[in-house]
Amino acid sequence: MVITAHFIDDDWNLHKRILNFCQVANHKGDTIGRAIEKCLEGWGIDRLFTVTVDNASSNDVAIAYLIKKFKGRNGLVLDGEFIHIRCCAHILNLIVSDALKDLHVSIIRIRNAVKYVRSSPARLQIFKDFAKEDKMSTKNCLTMDVPTRWNSTFTMLDGAIKCQKTFERLEEHDPSYLPKDDIPTTEDWE
Repeated sequence: MVITAHFIDDDWNLHKRILNFCQVANHKGDTIGRAIEKCLEGWGIDRLFTVTVDNASSNDVAIAYLIKKFKGRNGLVLDGEFIHIRCCAHILNLIVSDALKDLHVSIIRIRNAVKYVRSSPARLQIFKDFAKEDKMSTKNCLTMDVPTRWNSTFTMLDGAIKCQKTFERLEEHDPSYLPKDDIPTTEDWE
């Protein structure tokens, strides 16, 4: 777990600092809360305004733990009204991931096409040769996505779409190209 602090100095300049990287024995809320409390105490931080966490239920318990510990010593700014802030990036990731479920089959087919080309130096060279003949750049068109980063799926799709014609040429000329059900269709590319 990483703990960061954001604060404004006397000249109204925003500062961001990493306070600690710490291993947490388990993902129970009380364990997380105690780890945060220990870190804050180590830094002499005795007042909290907000704590930003993702939507895991254990984080609800961790926040409740911190409220209980800091409220008793007058350590919550505005009586803790804004202490529990949900991570916007995590929420956005959940929203986009849910939306991508509708395109799941198309994404898998395009991912398989990219993976097929990348998995062999010979195939990669053929792909680059086709792209060169078509006056296409292969830069960024063979990027693989990472399951936990929806934006990497966007990057993969954006790049692959730019090289759609090259993928289609590879399909025509490579008898061992993907199984028929795995080949991106016209609808997938749209």
